[in-house]
Amino acid sequence: MKRPEISASYKVTSAPPNSSKKRKSTSDVWNHFIKETDQNGKVQAKCKHCGKCFSGLSKDGTTHLKNHLNSSKCKRSQKETGGSENPTVTNGNFVFDEERSGLDLVRMIIKNGYPLNMVEHEEFIIFMKNLQPTFKLPSQDTLKDKILRFYREEKEKLRKQFDKVLSFSLILNFWTDCGKKSKYCSFTLQFIEDGPKLKKKNIAIKNVEYNYTGETLFEIVKGVLLEWNIDKKLASITVESSYANNQMVKILDRWLGDQGNCNPFRKQIFHIPCITHVINLLVKVGLDEIDYILHKIRKDIKYMSVTTIGKQKFEEVVKKLNLGGKDITSEGVPVRWDSTFFMLRIALELRRQGDAFVDQQSSDCVFPMNLSVEEWDKAKVAHKCLTVFYDAICSFFGSKCLSTNVYFCKIFDIYGSLNQWQGSDITYKMIQKLDCYFEDICYVCAIVAVFDPRTKLDFVEDFEDTSEHRITLGYMFDLYAENLTSQRSSSSFINNDNSSSSDGDDPCNILDYWKKSKRQRTELEKYLQGPLQPDEEFDILGWWHTKSQDSPTLWTMARDILAIPMSTSTSNSAFCIETMTLDPIFNDLDPDIIEALFCGKDWLDNLIRITSNKDNDRSIANPIPMLENPGSTSGPEPLQTGDTLHVWSGTLEPQEAQSQSII
Repeated sequence: MKRPEISASYKVTSAPPNSSKKRKSTSDVWNHFIKETDQNGKVQAKCKHCGKCFSGLSKDGTTHLKNHLNSSKCKRSQKETGGSENPTVTNGNFVFDEERSGLDLVRMIIKNGYPLNMVEHEEFIIFMKNLQPTFKLPSQDTLKDKILRFYREEKEKLRKQFDKVLSFSLILNFWTDCGKKSKYCSFTLQFIEDGPKLKKKNIAIKNVEYNYTGETLFEIVKGVLLEWNIDKKLASITVESSYANNQMVKILDRWLGDQGNCNPFRKQIFHIPCITHVINLLVKVGLDEIDYILHKIRKDIKYMSVTTIGKQKFEEVVKKLNLGGKDITSEGVPVRWDSTFFMLRIALELRRQGDAFVDQQSSDCVFPMNLSVEEWDKAKVAHKCLTVFYDAICSFFGSKCLSTNVYFCKIFDIYGSLNQWQGSDITYKMIQKLDCYFEDICYVCAIVAVFDPRTKLDFVEDFEDTSEHRITLGYMFDLYAENLTSQRSSSSFINNDNSSSSDGDDPCNILDYWKKSKRQRTELEKYLQGPLQPDEEFDILGWWHTKSQDSPTLWTMARDILAIPMSTSTSNSAFCIETMTLDPIFNDLDPDIIEALFCGKDWLDNLIRITSNKDNDRSIANPIPMLENPGSTSGPEPLQTGDTLHVWSGTLEPQEAQSQSII
């Protein structure tokens, strides 16, 4: 049959049915659906969020597709309306988890010390809304609840971890809020866990009265020990010496004995005076003695620093002394004495050069006040004393493993230096103050030095009679050996009711008991009489841990003794004369929230706060101090700056904080 011809006037106005060009689906709804053809050739629209299929024919329109997206049956709708318990939105590889994001917010605020009202800041709300519109920021009250929940969960984890630790040393520190209206006492535990690992954890911070008594402080300490179930494991307490604190320690010692605390070390050395606190007391004595001289020097340096010639000379001296270019001429008395020490260094150097304080003829260098020769002599003596104190504290916090004979050496250096300069009124008063603490401090340091295999008793013998130390060591060794034997006997009895003691001796036979005691004492004598280890980079706890099989009693003693904190101060408070100040974000917060933020910050910053145990590994090697204003708190790196001693100083990235356990 002949195909009919198409008229030339006929125009094709639409594409044929099988043409590859299709009409574009322009509705936004198609961003959430995929067009597919089923096995019967029917066009379907498949939801990207839940996978359900609907008619995709053009004649059916898109209204039914929009209704589905807005219905509760679609996962997209559930996420936007909060219809599920833990809703998620998936876009490619991205998954938004609202619960996890809420926990991230809590961690961020605790770790970085952000104010709680930041969740109500308009700019932060806008930022979060643009970043993730579906995330609902909590109110301040809800945020507090989340912080407390986080704190309680992590606290329970720590409590379980502490059940595995055999002994603890307790550190007490005192703080005030920014307005000086309230005073707080913080509690920190130092302990050895997992063999040679030295750890530190904040466990509480409690409100105390400004004029607290020993009895009231004891009740607070007692409550914390019972709350954490560590009263029977406490070996020592390190706290600054004062009448109330000393009274508290005596009451606590008696109470621990009644509680059944049988730690042998506690029976001999329980109260550890804070060495840095003692040094700061000596510094205060010296600075009070030359207060009027410091006032003149500060005023003269301030005047000099604003003149052209004086400013140039000041900067040259600062550069020469490698002190940095910070101004120290602000009014007021600094809360950290290291800035005063730096000021004295600069003043004495300017005096030595003779270009500033003594030039009375030049109109370009006229000062309102000048020091006499006697006043300059006092300033020199004070500077010598501060130099010894400064070097001592830098060595304490330059060594990551603090329980070494470094304390013993430095205390004797201080005592010897003060006696060398005792002709001055300044040093005479310092020696009187040091004598109040010297005996107790040196006794503790000497015992610690004995357990350093590079020094042992040989080092102590060069300074004092060691007969008393030998008696104490022998007595403590017997107590530790008795405890270990008792533990082994109990274990043996449980495993075999009919067995004798583990080493075959009859505990009822006096001869066997004498032989056992003799063998045990041989372990101590063998160590004391053995050769000294080389004086080099040394992992002291690691060394003792390798001896745990051959010398189990000595290892147990070393583990407890070397975990003793000899100072309550941290690196950012070591030069502080006054009581440390809490971060301003704590102002007007309830005590339970302050405790959660204070401890939670430490737990997040120090997921595993472990010392390297290499006591020659200096983190403040050849420190370069920065010159600060008198009201500043600058010092050798890595000490923080600023009048307020902030407790916030993050050390881990957010990803690490999320991926690691708090323990």
